[in-house]
Amino acid sequence: MTAVDRPPPHDVAFEPAGDRALVLRIGHDLSLEAHARVMAALAAIDRARPPWVIDVVPAYASLLVEYDPAHLGAGEAASALDAIVVGALGPAGEGALPAPGRRLEVPVWYHPSVAPDLEPLAAEKGVTPDELIGWHTTTSYRTYALGFRPGFPFLGVVDPRLVAARLATPRARVAAGSVGVAGRQTGIYPREGPGGWRILGRTPLSVFDEARADPFLVHVGDEVRFVAVDEARYHALAQGARGAG
Repeated sequence: MTAVDRPPPHDVAFEPAGDRALVLRIGHDLSLEAHARVMAALAAIDRARPPWVIDVVPAYASLLVEYDPAHLGAGEAASALDAIVVGALGPAGEGALPAPGRRLEVPVWYHPSVAPDLEPLAAEKGVTPDELIGWHTTTSYRTYALGFRPGFPFLGVVDPRLVAARLATPRARVAAGSVGVAGRQTGIYPREGPGGWRILGRTPLSVFDEARADPFLVHVGDEVRFVAVDEARYHALAQGARGAG
């Protein structure tokens, strides 16, 4: 039986994604329920630890599994993975949401000198910058995925009043540590580079550092809360971070 014609043992099943990967699609929306099932499937695969699994990458409502095709074909891998996760998934909508991973507070300096979109977005919303900052800091965010650069956390969901479209033309350079919003998400740029998110502030923390034992500041499943700091505190924390590095 192939991965296409075999009957799935539950409401979702692994499907081919290239010649050495399979993807489990649980939904198409940004929701805690779908992400809970993604994390349950990830935990089940981690417990089983099949020797032919090379890597497992969770996202909002999907799970990508890279496997070694020298050990088995796509159909065999899909059937084996289905058997591993069927007990963990159960029917859609069942089961309690898992507790978040670590709870992290991320200091942010919200100021126009480091946040080119803070005042324009506040004006667009018809509020003061302080009100906009309040919307951003009074929400706790689940880390749904890491990408598009190493360590970039996709966090959601923002206060509905804070939802904002990406820039029509991305900036060529966004500073490392910049905290931005795009759609229903917020995130932190780990390194300087191009980007189109609306920048509201900057954190002195290093989101990704390959020299650390754990290079990632934030992991999928973690809960993140942003805390406003003033300029003096920002520079003190930045100096401490450089000293620790």
